This record gives sequence, structure tokens and C-alpha cells, in this order.
Amino acid sequence: MLFGMSGVEVTEAERGDDGRLTVWARITLPAACPACGTVSESVHQYVTARPRDVRACGEETEFFLVKRRMKCPGAACPRLTFTESAPQVPPHCTITRRLLGHAAAEVADRGITPAEAARDAGISWHSVHGAFAEAAGEVLGEDPAPVAHLGIDEHRRGRPRWRTDELTGETVQLADRWHVCFYDLDGYQGLLGQVEGRTSDDAAYWLAGATPAWRDAVQAVAIDMCTIFASAVRRMLPRARIAVDLFHVVQLAVKTTGDVRRRAIRELYGRRGKAGDPEYGIKSLLNQNLENLSPEQFEKVIETLDATAPGQQIAIAWIAKERLRDALKLRARVTGSTPCERQVRDRLFTFCDWCAQHEGTPELQTLAGTIARWENEIVTAVLTGVTNATAESLNRLAKLEARRAYGFRNPANQRRRVRTACTRGTRRQSAGNGPTR
Repeated sequence: MLFGMSGVEVTEAERGDDGRLTVWARITLPAACPACGTVSESVHQYVTARPRDVRACGEETEFFLVKRRMKCPGAACPRLTFTESAPQVPPHCTITRRLLGHAAAEVADRGITPAEAARDAGISWHSVHGAFAEAAGEVLGEDPAPVAHLGIDEHRRGRPRWRTDELTGETVQLADRWHVCFYDLDGYQGLLGQVEGRTSDDAAYWLAGATPAWRDAVQAVAIDMCTIFASAVRRMLPRARIAVDLFHVVQLAVKTTGDVRRRAIRELYGRRGKAGDPEYGIKSLLNQNLENLSPEQFEKVIETLDATAPGQQIAIAWIAKERLRDALKLRARVTGSTPCERQVRDRLFTFCDWCAQHEGTPELQTLAGTIARWENEIVTAVLTGVTNATAESLNRLAKLEARRAYGFRNPANQRRRVRTACTRGTRRQSAGNGPTR
């Protein structure tokens, strides 16, 4: 019962002077010929195998398995003898199946590398990797299930590879290390797939490989403000609505405010900002949400920006950022009710009108042009509440997996490891071991 291997019975167990546990066992299952299926009772000889097994109480165990080589009683059977076996110790087994399963689970569930799992189990990297690939195939399946909300993001798996053309002397790219990743935003599948490269054709190639029914099931696609992804979605998913991740919209507005502040400081002092400059001292306050500022902090910002003409330029950019946020705050997650499309567009118009009134600030004109080009996608994000936050978090997991492995040389191994890591949280939740992420 303590040994816990079906079909194997412990006959003796002892601990040597060096503290190592030695276990002797035998197989109790009926010995059936693998060729003809006839059960044999005739013993030809006894053999002793020493397969690697899991640790006992955290200590290495020396496992001796005494097996019988049986004579096949079938007269027409081409196999004269065979060795008895059990599910955990099949013929020619040098590593028990439960040790391979334990090592594969360490990689899949605990997130360690196959090399670390192999060192802990005392077996080779190839054995652990093969067991993990087999286990991952059962978890991930062949084709992803249909999703309603799809997320698209990118990450780099290393530096690109180049070579010099011997005829022309030009540098030619051999491999693009960028990968476009597709994520299930509201399901349990995590990373759906990866494709090498980050062009519109690369993203469309992966979408084209899906079935028409799968593509028709996609209702909304969350992306960054990237025209490459938008072009691929419009080409392959014409029925799906595109939603821009609102975090990146606010991030762009915050960056614009910072650009105006740096330019204004250089115009005012003839140098870059440094500690002691009033405008430099409020840079962190300008990045915060207006409603999160205390009265003292708000008064400090107003006094600093009203003191000089360059400071007033910063104030104009800061107000533009907050007016853009006013439109984004209409989403149901903030207000608790479904917004009206007209309200969202009216507030976006108010933001663009403010930027038009201050055409002397070039940074605001660039920001307003970008928001105008992505207006429909921003409105979709506010109305539907679809966000790319799940894709960003899973993309972070993908980068952590590459860091643990010190990079991947094989893209197939990377996709397998990353997809398994992205479903780790949902697998724990389905097993009742805790929250998803």
C-alpha cells in the first residue's frame, strides 16, 4: 500500500548503512504473451531489473524488480518466451512511468525547466522532455476550441539572425525572432497559438489555418494600437469587432503629457529637467489620475503650471489627458451601467476639440490624430469592456518561460512550454487548488 504501484508487490525493504532505502519487489499480474495473449505459468528464468523510481520520503530509492521470463504455451505463437510486465514497468523499462509522470508534472504544473526536473529525478533531459511533451499534448489538444473574445499580442524570443550574401555583400535576415501570439481572453485555453514574424501576413496566416466555424465564432478582438494586427483581423475576421486596449490609449496620453513637459522645461531653462525644478517635481503627479490626487497635490500642480507660460503648455496637455480619460471612464466596469455610444463619441469630440483649440502644441495634434484614427475601436472597447489585460499577463508568462529556459532554440518547444504555462492557472482552478491567476 505504501509503495503504491499497481500490479507490483514489495517483498523486502531495508535501509543500508549509508541510509539508502533498498526495495525488492515482484510482479503479481497474470503473465500473458504479448503476441498471442495466452496466459503462461511456465517459468523459463528469473531476471532482475533496476528501473529508476520516485523518491521515498524525499530520499533516493534503489528499486530491484524481480521478473519472470515465461515460456509461451501457444504452439503456433512465433514468440517462444516473454517477460512479465506491469503498467508502471512495461517491457524494456529503465524508468518507471510514475517517475516520468512526476517529472512531467514538475515542468507543467510547477513551472521548472526540464533540466532541473531531470537533475531532481536523476534521469536524462530527453526522458523528461519526452514525458512532458506527451503530457502537454493531452492537456492542450490538437486544435483550440472556439472563442468569443480573441486577444492578439507580440513578444520576442531572442535576437534576429543574419547572414551576409556572398554575391551582393548585403546583410540578409535568416530568422525573425518576433512571435505574434493569440490568446483566449475569457476562457480557459490561455495561449491558443504562436506564429513566427510580426507582419500582417504572418498574423493572417495563423487565422487562415483555423476553420471557418472557428473564425465566425469570434465576436471581438482586443489589440494594441497596431495597424498590423488590425489589418489581419479585418482581412480574416470581417465579422469581428476590433477593440483597442484602453490601457495603451491612456499610456499614449500620459506619454504625450511627458513629452510636452520635457519640451517646456528645455524652453524655460535651456536644458533638461533636474531635481529642484518645480516642473520636474510634479512629473509623477501629472501621471496620476486626477481623481486620485489629494487637495494639496492638486493645488501644488496648479500653482506650478500657472507660474510660467511653458507651464501653461504642460497644463494644456494635462487637461487633454484627463478629457480623454473622461471618455474612457464611461465603460461599465467603472460606472456600473452600459454606456451609450453617443456619450462616448461626444466626450471624444470634446477631447479633439480641446486639442484643436490649442494647435500650437504639436504633441497634442499628433495625439488627437491618433485617437481620431482609432475612434471606432476605442468606442468598441468602452461599450463592450473587452480588454487585452489577459493577453498582456499571459504574454508576461511567455517571457518568464523563455527567461527560465535561457532562451529557446526550437520554436515548437517554446510554443509547447508557453501554452502549458498559460493554462497552469486554469488547471489548478479546475482541480480545486486555488484561484486562476
